[in-house]
Amino acid sequence: MGEGSKQNRKDQIRVVDEVPTEVVRLDVERARPLKKKGGISKVVMASEVESTLPENSSEEVPIAENLSDSERESLEFEKEANEDSVPMGWFVLLAVGLFSVLGWVIVQTGMGDGSDLIDVKAANQALGGDLDRPRGLRAGENERQAAEDHFKKMEKVVTEFLSADSPEEMVKWVRHPDRVAPLMESYYARNQIDPLAFKKTKKYHSISLENKPFIALEVGVEKREEGIPILIEDQQDGMLVDWESYVCYLPMSPEQLAESRPTDLMSLRVYVQRDNFHTYEFSDESEYDCFQLTFRESDTLLYGFVKKGTVLEQEFLKFSPLETDEYRKAAIIKARFLEGSKATRSMLIEGLESTKWAFPHNPREIAAKESSK
Repeated sequence: MGEGSKQNRKDQIRVVDEVPTEVVRLDVERARPLKKKGGISKVVMASEVESTLPENSSEEVPIAENLSDSERESLEFEKEANEDSVPMGWFVLLAVGLFSVLGWVIVQTGMGDGSDLIDVKAANQALGGDLDRPRGLRAGENERQAAEDHFKKMEKVVTEFLSADSPEEMVKWVRHPDRVAPLMESYYARNQIDPLAFKKTKKYHSISLENKPFIALEVGVEKREEGIPILIEDQQDGMLVDWESYVCYLPMSPEQLAESRPTDLMSLRVYVQRDNFHTYEFSDESEYDCFQLTFRESDTLLYGFVKKGTVLEQEFLKFSPLETDEYRKAAIIKARFLEGSKATRSMLIEGLESTKWAFPHNPREIAAKESSK
């Protein structure tokens, strides 16, 4: 029984000699393996092998003897890539050549006056430069210096304007002085002038109004926490303050306007916001667009109406589109109350003079040009 089992085991593990032992390797174009998937660098493999050896071991570690075929191929490809790359020596040789040419140019330039090297300092001075400062940097510093000087001039204008204690002194720093001086006299006859001590510029923003350069500021003054908005026209011959937007000039106070209800056409600086308050003479929604009119530093509320189908309506649609009902915008409008109107808080709007509280161009000059045509 024992012999039979041994015989069976021999039969089970016998080697089949008929199976061919020769392996035929097909020639396939080798693709360079990606670094993430393929070859393992020598440095990594050496460190991994060395980490398995005991410390102070003097045994040499064969790096590539026991590698698989794929690992050998990876190392071969890396070797081929290194052999195909441009040697660093060529770059060194090229740099040496460039420096040689540069040196030759310098020597040739200095030969005319018997010197061995060009006078670099004299050349820089001839160009208006500095030996220790590149020309591009010098230009940048000049621009920065010009900007700083411009900023100081602006703050000087603001300082003088705010500190003026009379309309005659203040008008020196105001744009359109001939037109604005009478307005200043009328305004300060009703309101006391308040000289202020300039402290610092809180905000600074360059803007363009009808292609004219302006500077919008918020400045801090002594004894006040809130900033004061100021608009300055940045002219080539100097800077001037827009006094009308500074005081938000009105021919009368919003309270007086609502109470007296003048029927004369007036220029009003207001906030404009679309509304739907159609009453009395303006009850027909198909005939009028309605706008809510509010004023700076006042609780007075009025309504302005623009007749539909007019050029003025198109101007208001561009200035205040229908989809922007929730926003209010500063504007200068021409409006009046209707004589005998039952709508005590409603005005007829007959003009849109400016979409800001400032006139980009002098209205008096524009009127003179139009009248001369």
